[in-house]
Amino acid sequence: MKEIQEILELWGAVRRTGDSAVLATVVETSGSSYRLPGARLLLTRTGQRAGMVSGGCLEDDLVKKAWWWTEAGALLRRYDTTREGEIASEFGLGCNGIIHVLLERVGPADCRILDLLREVRETRRSITVSHILAPDRIGERLIGQAAPPEVKAFVEELTPPVHLLLFGAGDDAAPMLGLAKYLGWRVTVFDGRAHYARRDKFLQADNVIVAPVAEAAAAVSTDAWTVAVLMTHSYRQDLDALGELSKKPLRYLGILGPRKRSSQLLLDAGLEPERLLPALHSPMGLDIGADGPQQVALAAIAEIQATLNGRVGGLLREGTGSIHAPEEAEPAAWVRSIACA
Repeated sequence: MKEIQEILELWGAVRRTGDSAVLATVVETSGSSYRLPGARLLLTRTGQRAGMVSGGCLEDDLVKKAWWWTEAGALLRRYDTTREGEIASEFGLGCNGIIHVLLERVGPADCRILDLLREVRETRRSITVSHILAPDRIGERLIGQAAPPEVKAFVEELTPPVHLLLFGAGDDAAPMLGLAKYLGWRVTVFDGRAHYARRDKFLQADNVIVAPVAEAAAAVSTDAWTVAVLMTHSYRQDLDALGELSKKPLRYLGILGPRKRSSQLLLDAGLEPERLLPALHSPMGLDIGADGPQQVALAAIAEIQATLNGRVGGLLREGTGSIHAPEEAEPAAWVRSIACA
């Protein structure tokens, strides 16, 4: 998520001054909570902060007390927001759950977890981190491995941000780029037309590549966190890109346009739709009655997010399980994937 990027930016500024900060991490929840384990908040000595561990309910308390709480080292702070809980009335909380927050000082010479977040982002390789929650071992971590079953721990997999391959540099690509960057995703824009794929038009993009799309699609590297959309409005370019992207293990491949056009593209590319499932989404986007570039971008980005989380994008009011993704697992030791966006 984008908040990891914001945390790293704030930490970079603090680290350059030689100062320390307090890092708060949600490591365990029960009942309802606004954030899942893995949510983080960085607090500076001067009151600056980045990230969130709640919907804003707990942050003020942490700003006031986290510094003296961590004077003697790392500790767990328990917030009981249930109706009978000890802090529900004090904070005016309505989450009806219990949240355990790990608080620890991080300094220029002792910021391993923040370094790991940056490393995952830069190398695009996931890392497993086990945060030991045993009372006499608070603050200990195991890097690259899960904790033993008999040791209570929060185990998280730090993953890179989503990389969106955006084929098409028309005017409707700009809202798609903007929404993706708002979420903290990495975005590369491709188009074979130099007067479309201009850097001044896509300032937020990580890369803007002008090249024949078949050549660009064949050369681009992908990983488990890569998704792609075809929206060049050029049948030839979409066809060329589709032929190459169909060879890559994408989590999501969306095609803009009506179903009839997509069916013809697949036919002309010699591809069976079933072979590309479940990655293929054609027409792409959730059914929100989208009209216009901004709404189409919203529908597509929302569908990508739902797909990556194993959801179908239905109405929350009609669901019966957790509104979060993924579903909570065993409380003693569980894995949560955290995108270092």
